[in-house]
Amino acid sequence: MSRNEIFTVLKSNMEMIIDGVEGLEIKENNSMVSDFGADSLEVVEVISRTQKQLRIKIPRTALSQVNNIKELIDLFEKAAS
Repeated sequence: MSRNEIFTVLKSNMEMIIDGVEGLEIKENNSMVSDFGADSLEVVEVISRTQKQLRIKIPRTALSQVNNIKELIDLFEKAAS
């Protein structure tokens, strides 16, 4: 799975779950919390749904270290390979 495909799935889930994100430009250096106002439950739901769609599993300890969308995609990409 390509990085672009992972980003597309993640972006789609963000637009569906986080209020007000639909139609906004989402970049890899953005943070779901500080840039889009997501609360912790929304972040967990976005990540969980994305993992399910990509058929990957990432340990919570690794996810807790993520600061932005780029780092999250990096983790997804590594787990998918």
